[in-house]
Amino acid sequence: MFAEERLLHIVEIVNRKGKATVAELSRALDVSPATVRRDLERLEEKELLVRTHGGAIPVQGRLTEVAHEQSFSEKQEAFAEEKERIAAAAAGLIADEEAVLLTPGTTNMLLARKLAGKKELTVVTNAANIAARLGDLPGIDVILVGGKLRSKSFALVGPLAEQALKNIRVDKLFLGVDGFDLRQGLTTPNLSEASVDRLMISIAREVIVVADRSKFNRVMFSHIAPVDVVNTVITDKGLSPELARKIRELGIRLILA
Repeated sequence: MFAEERLLHIVEIVNRKGKATVAELSRALDVSPATVRRDLERLEEKELLVRTHGGAIPVQGRLTEVAHEQSFSEKQEAFAEEKERIAAAAAGLIADEEAVLLTPGTTNMLLARKLAGKKELTVVTNAANIAARLGDLPGIDVILVGGKLRSKSFALVGPLAEQALKNIRVDKLFLGVDGFDLRQGLTTPNLSEASVDRLMISIAREVIVVADRSKFNRVMFSHIAPVDVVNTVITDKGLSPELARKIRELGIRLILA
C-alpha cells in the first residue's frame, strides 16, 4: 500500500468509527505504531483529523470535555517519541546528590527509567508505578508518598499525601500537566491531583514542566497554578514558534527536545 493510500484509509476509518487508536490503525493497516503516529501528524497538519492521546478523532468531533481523563495506558501511546526526547532532556538536568520530585505521568515514567547511574539521588514521588520502577536502582533513595491510589494515573492523593509533602523540600520538581495555557495556567482533570501538585510546587526550589506539545493552549477542569510558578519548560520541537516566543518572553527557560 502506498503512503497516500494509507492516509486515505486512516481518514476513512476515523470518520466511520468516530475515533480510532494508534493500536487499532496499526493492526488494520499492518504497519508499525510509529508509522501510524507519523501519518496522524501529517493528517492533522492538513486538518483532515484531530490527534488525541493515543489516536485520532474526526475534525467535527474535537473533544471539548475539560474533565475528560484518559488512562495511563492510553496516554502511553500518544507522542511516544516526543516523550522519550523530553525525558532524556529532563534527565540531563538532574545532578548527583540532588533531591527531586516526580509527579505521576507517562513522561515522568520515562524519566525514571533514565536515572540509572545517578549517584546519591533522592527521588520523591506520589506515583506508585514510578516508585516501583526506581526501587531496584542502586544509588537512588526512593520516597513514596502515601495516600489514596487513583487507578487512572497511579497517583497517591489526599490528606496523607499532602501531610507527608509538607515535611520535605526538594531541589527540582518535574511536573506533568494536562493543560498549559498562558492565561489560565496549569491544569489537570482531577481536583485531588491538582491539590497535591500545588503543594509540590511550594516545596520545590525549581519547577520544571515536562509536557509534549499537545498539552499547550489547553485548559482542563482543575486549576493547579499560574504559569509564573514555572522556571523551565521541556517540550518537543513541534511546539509552535509563536508560543515558544511567548513562553520565553515570560522569562521561562524553554528546552525543545
